[in-house]
Amino acid sequence: MTSDLPIRVVFFQVRETVLKLQRIAETAQTHFEKKEPFLIFVEDAKAQQFVDDLLWKFPETSFLPHMATDDTTKEWIVVTKLKRNINGARAAFNLCPTPLLIEGSFRIIYEFEDLTSPSKKQLSAVRFDAYKEARCLIEAR
Repeated sequence: MTSDLPIRVVFFQVRETVLKLQRIAETAQTHFEKKEPFLIFVEDAKAQQFVDDLLWKFPETSFLPHMATDDTTKEWIVVTKLKRNINGARAAFNLCPTPLLIEGSFRIIYEFEDLTSPSKKQLSAVRFDAYKEARCLIEAR
């Protein structure tokens, strides 16, 4: 894989909060099962704690081994507030209101087209436009 490949950005359309939680956990689980490093970017400590707790509890029948940290790590699944690729991941889930445009780091970025409120819908549109302008390959699911 060369670094000049365009980044794929996958927007998951969600209308309910429970679907957001499900998508986060399922996407992290998929990359874990493939033994691929995966990052989940959050805006602040409160969000970091929330996602950390989510991955320990969801699904109810198991848990997903992971770490919540802002330090460089070899852990496969990491929840971080730092806008840096701290575990060498090629895939990331961006839960921040701003687009995740870190040069040359990721092959795939997951985002929400968040329809749970007008303000979240607007932030999703801003991120979509930024990725489009950056010439990312965009797909909706």
